[in-house]
Amino acid sequence: MLRIGAVALGVLAAIGVSDLARAREATSGGDWVRYHNQRFGFRLDYPADVFHIERTSKADDGRVFAARDGEAHLLVGALRNEDEHSPKSYQDFLARDSYADYKISYRVLRDDWLVLSGEGGGKIFYEKAMFSCNGQLISSVAMIYRAEQRDRFDPIVARIADSFVPGRAPCQASEARPRRGEPPARPAKAEPTTPSDTPSDWRARVADRIARERGRDVIVVLRRTVPPYDYKYVRGYAPR
Repeated sequence: MLRIGAVALGVLAAIGVSDLARAREATSGGDWVRYHNQRFGFRLDYPADVFHIERTSKADDGRVFAARDGEAHLLVGALRNEDEHSPKSYQDFLARDSYADYKISYRVLRDDWLVLSGEGGGKIFYEKAMFSCNGQLISSVAMIYRAEQRDRFDPIVARIADSFVPGRAPCQASEARPRRGEPPARPAKAEPTTPSDTPSDWRARVADRIARERGRDVIVVLRRTVPPYDYKYVRGYAPR
């Protein structure tokens, strides 16, 4: 899995309507193409005459693009929100763990997306992360480039960020409702809980039990049996 925050990106201190209009005008002459990830469904537009594909993850959860002159990297990918981050906690996590060497100069926080940008060591970074599937999936786009190339890459980052659409493929099944007359599918019977259990406690125990039975780490999908029939992904660990 590509960890988007591990590399990063940066750009305009604020991306407003006028900024986006200028970005489209400044980049209108490039060879822009669309990348659409089949596994998770996120997509964006990028200039193929500037970036080439450097690496695609084996799990097909993301891709790394490199500028042909080596002056910038563009990363895009998605990951399941197994740590149950909120946009605020994920923004803090990125600032602390991925961009500790940068001076954060711009933050945006909304109900289901966030932006971080800053500068350090002669480089600019920018990252935009969007939550989908009722917060179960985080899709991110990030770019890093040299500060001396700001005039060249700022408009490109603005247009890429404007075109970015988060993934929804994993949640399409959970949004489906059973057809009339058909009972909802039921998950495997879970272990009984005690009053002291939190939802995450018993889910973890169920996942660990399945992992022990199978002798390997697993990801268990739990489905709610009443509306909204959503899914919960829990990782189970087998004894080592």
